[in-house]
Amino acid sequence: MKKFGIRTSGRSMFLCLVAFAFLAVAGAEARADEVTITGSTTGIVSGVPQLTFAGNNNFTGTTALGVGSLSGSNSLGSFFLNTAPTQALNGSFTLNVTFTVPSGIAGGQGATYTATITGSVSPNLDQGGVTVDFDNTPQVFTFNDGTNTGSFSLTVADLFVQTGRSAQITAGFTGQQNPIPEPATMILFGTGVAGLAARVRQRKKARQK
Repeated sequence: MKKFGIRTSGRSMFLCLVAFAFLAVAGAEARADEVTITGSTTGIVSGVPQLTFAGNNNFTGTTALGVGSLSGSNSLGSFFLNTAPTQALNGSFTLNVTFTVPSGIAGGQGATYTATITGSVSPNLDQGGVTVDFDNTPQVFTFNDGTNTGSFSLTVADLFVQTGRSAQITAGFTGQQNPIPEPATMILFGTGVAGLAARVRQRKKARQK
């Protein structure tokens, strides 16, 4: 009876170990957090000399606020239209968004990553201004900064700039991140699985005798 009790106790201990490790890993995977994004912008207007752009040296957004997280002084930059176009001039705009947080964005170099978003500029003669039409397809970025792994998408809204006034680029983020399981947790999980496998092999051998 003692031998049976010891074997049963040992098997139960290993099963508890495996269950604990599995729950720890599953808990880390299930907890999804918001992503905080910071960076700066620059931009170039081509073909419409009346329109100028000033980037934002330091913006901060979060996926918890959704598509309206970047606006006002926290926008991606602002346009200013000096005089209304008197003819149908067509131009283009290139927006460069350099992310400093999160680091480890796939395809990036070092701690930062620069995304390029293009748009077309066309005069709106009836309203006395220009329209900037961006490619509104959300850009998706994946990252692994050594502590968290996840993804986020950036969507930029079109805008109208009236003569003698400025207009800001509003945008927003969606996405989430998960903490990377700690090595100790993974070792614990591996130990539990290995112990359970060994116990199963021992039982099979005992039955074959």
